[in-house]
Amino acid sequence: MRKMPVLTMVCLMAFGLLAMPVHSATVEANDTPDIVLSSGGSVSFDLADFFASTEGELTYSAVGAAVEGSVATVDTEGTVTFSAGGVDVESTVVVSDFVIGNGPAVDDNNRIVGQNGGNVFYNALVPGGVVNSAVNLSGLPAAGGAGTPTGGTGAAALVTSVASIDMAVGGSGLRMVSRSVADGGLDVALNADGSYSVSAGADFAGAWLVTLGATSGASADAVHLLAAEAVAVDAASFGNMPAGALAAGTVAGGQVTVAAGQGSLAYGAAIEAGAPGDVVTLVLDYNATADASVAAILFDGGLGSVLAFANVSGANLETGTTKSLSVSVVASTGTVVPAFQVASTGGAASVTISNIAVVKAGPVVDYALNANATAFASDLASVDGWGPLDGSAPVADGDNNFAAATAGCMKLAGAAGLSNALMTVSLEAGSAVAECYAKAAAGEGVFALALTDGGALNSNTFVALGADWQKVVCVATPSVAGAAYLVAQAAPGLDALVDDICVRVVDDKAEFADLSLLGL
Repeated sequence: MRKMPVLTMVCLMAFGLLAMPVHSATVEANDTPDIVLSSGGSVSFDLADFFASTEGELTYSAVGAAVEGSVATVDTEGTVTFSAGGVDVESTVVVSDFVIGNGPAVDDNNRIVGQNGGNVFYNALVPGGVVNSAVNLSGLPAAGGAGTPTGGTGAAALVTSVASIDMAVGGSGLRMVSRSVADGGLDVALNADGSYSVSAGADFAGAWLVTLGATSGASADAVHLLAAEAVAVDAASFGNMPAGALAAGTVAGGQVTVAAGQGSLAYGAAIEAGAPGDVVTLVLDYNATADASVAAILFDGGLGSVLAFANVSGANLETGTTKSLSVSVVASTGTVVPAFQVASTGGAASVTISNIAVVKAGPVVDYALNANATAFASDLASVDGWGPLDGSAPVADGDNNFAAATAGCMKLAGAAGLSNALMTVSLEAGSAVAECYAKAAAGEGVFALALTDGGALNSNTFVALGADWQKVVCVATPSVAGAAYLVAQAAPGLDALVDDICVRVVDDKAEFADLSLLGL
């Protein structure tokens, strides 16, 4: 899959079928991607992203590729078999004289192209709507033309397909993803010049992988887009929160005007966005006339409830430039209230909010060809390396979420006062999703998961925990590579257990593809 972009309450208060996944009794494996190489090229990737064991370390091997530790290197065409713990998966490798590209992952403005201009990967599509490419595909064969998945063996043929996405989480925590060609209620057009469009029917629903590819003789390649059902939100319908410090300024027609030192927190109507436990994403564009901070916010269940938000500070705002924000939450109620906050960081400011949509799909890494790629991961059998930001430090606990070789998790003993844990994570520009499983051990209060660099990058999720393990996610979109802090926190009054914490990233190689979705 080519270059896939995605896209404070602490701060608001104060901070064909592609091969199915397989498993044995103790080992799970997710299908490794097909690979497209240019002549003389190679690709390396970590097999630990595709295999997991509940009983200790795995030893990896391959037929048709070299393996050192868990890192595989592929440099010849054919069928490659990867093995670990008695489980085998396969990748088809082709050498192609063209390699298709699909635009930048994150451009200079950290802008994810909005709905009107199309998006290089993450497309929020309202039923009956359409997106058109903002940038043309590059690298298509020169003799491109109309084609079908079974045609074009001699001359070049352009190929499109739509695939359903089936995702489950295995007993070890491995994301198990399979895809199969289906209808999806989408009309996809790929033109010889590399421009494309995706149109949704009136009954469009769900999240679908759209493949845009080409075949020419023995050569083939493809890129993929996500088309996800969205509910359009009318910016003109937003109103200010009830009276308070953040209700200053005016909100009208999607434009927020604040005086120096003022802020406004605007909200829309509640939206039914799926079943409890589904991941829901809010996307919006903003354009400011002067220095301000802008936050995208999702309330879960209603105003004043626990929430998730992503905040762009004045340090990352460019006046007169349209940018985008996204925030995701695992909805406990199935109903969300979209909102946004604007606050002056200098003088008076006017901010225009547009292209607001609630997307019935999770962050982009959920749909990547390598959905298990991480910048950091820990099953928390040990709390070594975790330090407190303030308050009390985490301690080890014997409880456990996913089955693992060594049981154990982290306890944040906040019942007697604030408790948190902090870890530094190196992020690349693009999409980063902090993820953990948490539950209440004693008391009541709010649990927070945050990704922040202490400045422009600041994304947080706040949830009320119950007695059962529940997934918590926090999505950030760093515009440049750098260090960020991963923070888990239990507010005073709550003892929280935390396990299987990680930061997932979009790490799909340019050579990764899904040739099955081309009918090959």
